[in-house]
Amino acid sequence: MKRLLTLVVVLFMYCGTSFVLAGEDRPINPEQLPQTIKVFLDQYFPGEKIALAKMEKELFGTEYKVYLVGGSKIEFGKDKEWKEVDCEFSEVPSALIPQKIKEFVNTNYPDQKVIQIEKKNKRKVKYEVELSNSIEIEFDGHYNVVDID
Repeated sequence: MKRLLTLVVVLFMYCGTSFVLAGEDRPINPEQLPQTIKVFLDQYFPGEKIALAKMEKELFGTEYKVYLVGGSKIEFGKDKEWKEVDCEFSEVPSALIPQKIKEFVNTNYPDQKVIQIEKKNKRKVKYEVELSNSIEIEFDGHYNVVDID
């Protein structure tokens, strides 16, 4: 019985420590970013310098946030793929925006730029974009508009 009690106490302590460590958000040297993230940054933000890179340990993986000197912020999920690109002072690189979303924006908001894009829900992908006039448009996985705010 003592062994069982000791085992239970040790398991609770381990789980408690794991939950405390999850969500630990700390700055890292940009050289420590995974290669796939470096390639992404070189491809879509060539010549932009990294102001800050952060690594956040989650319970089942690691996520990254990269802040560029020009004011853009890119978040990467556990799979090292981009989750959100926020270009508050410029615009999201056109190559990152799915073609049907670009067509919708160009047709309906021709004078606006996409300043933020977010991929939501891995299984049933949705996209949300924010335009330079602060309109937010949500698209389903087939690029149909489901909400405008």
